[in-house]
Amino acid sequence: MAAKPRSRPKKAAAKKSAAKTARATSRAPARKPARKAAAKKSARPARTSSRSSGATKASAKTAARPRASASKAAPAVAVGKLSQIALTATDLDAATAFYADVLGLKLAARFDEQGFAFFSLGGGARLMLSASASQASLYFSVDDLNAAVRTLKRRGVTFLQKPMMVHRDDAGDFGKRGGEEWMAFFNDPSGNLLALVEKR
Repeated sequence: MAAKPRSRPKKAAAKKSAAKTARATSRAPARKPARKAAAKKSARPARTSSRSSGATKASAKTAARPRASASKAAPAVAVGKLSQIALTATDLDAATAFYADVLGLKLAARFDEQGFAFFSLGGGARLMLSASASQASLYFSVDDLNAAVRTLKRRGVTFLQKPMMVHRDDAGDFGKRGGEEWMAFFNDPSGNLLALVEKR
């Protein structure tokens, strides 16, 4: 009677199949987690056409470019001391006599054909009298306001009011703090407003 072939133990077969599965698993590439793959996919920027991206870049550059202000575009002008003042002279002879004889200004030049008369004001400034000039106001500095008023009154000048304080510089904006400006106003023959000023 022939002997029956011995069957392999079940444990050995199970170990062999497990070893095959392990080798197959090690050869296969490792799969990335689904969450990481989805996050990476969402992080990728959406593709846009070259035209739209170019327009976006151009608009961004235009928005970032600052506009030139008016002060930068126009060069600064340095204005220094006063050079000339023009006043109306309805009667050039009367106006010339008033500024030369009454106020004592030095006549620099007179052009009768053009109707101009020029006086020196000191410091390089000039006074021009002309029938075509506009009206203005001049303020002349004096050392003693009351004495100057008395002198001009003797020369026929009529003052609009008595000498008065028009400003007290408590903040020191125009000089020493507490300084006072006293003025007396009058008119020339052409109706221009003039004033004598003393700083005390």
